[in-house]
Amino acid sequence: MSVRVLGLNLPINSQTMLPALCLTALLLALFYLLPQSFTQLYYTQATIADGQWWRFVTAQWVHYDAGHLWLNVGGLWLWWLLFIERLPNWRYWLLLLPIMLASTIAHMLSPQGVMTYAGFSGCLYGLFAYASILDIAAGRRSSWLILAAIIGKNGYDLVVLPSNSEIAIYSHLGGMVMALLLALVMLYRQRTQHLRGS
Repeated sequence: MSVRVLGLNLPINSQTMLPALCLTALLLALFYLLPQSFTQLYYTQATIADGQWWRFVTAQWVHYDAGHLWLNVGGLWLWWLLFIERLPNWRYWLLLLPIMLASTIAHMLSPQGVMTYAGFSGCLYGLFAYASILDIAAGRRSSWLILAAIIGKNGYDLVVLPSNSEIAIYSHLGGMVMALLLALVMLYRQRTQHLRGS
């Protein structure tokens, strides 16, 4: 079922809304209801060295402060408004797992020397990159602007920001690169299936 809001046809149904609502609920619950979970879930080099590998994923779920959290929740719903047809049901949302891993691993390997990481922004960069590529392949030219903005923002951060910046530059870059690779794999699979069917 689609509902027209501000000129947009929004797919308001459980298939499209439930994954984003569950993810939002997780992010909000960890911050507001279980604030003590932060120390058990965020990424630190020391805890990874101690074998707490779950932090490669869970670091994406916790946030340093309310502003950090709400910026990412707002980004998630902006993405949903623009691109939900690219992840039409919960199975497609599983692509977040490799994006989360790539985002945190890129942060770990970064020359920034930052020993901790928390936040969903690496995933957001990935979601926007993934959906932009699929939109471009489907003929939606406006997505070139979004892709250019994502790549431009990462380029700016890499070149202009100081190496001791608090922005998780390499986490954003890792999420974006992994998502671009996943989008290219998806397009290749679609093309191969189309060729087999014809």
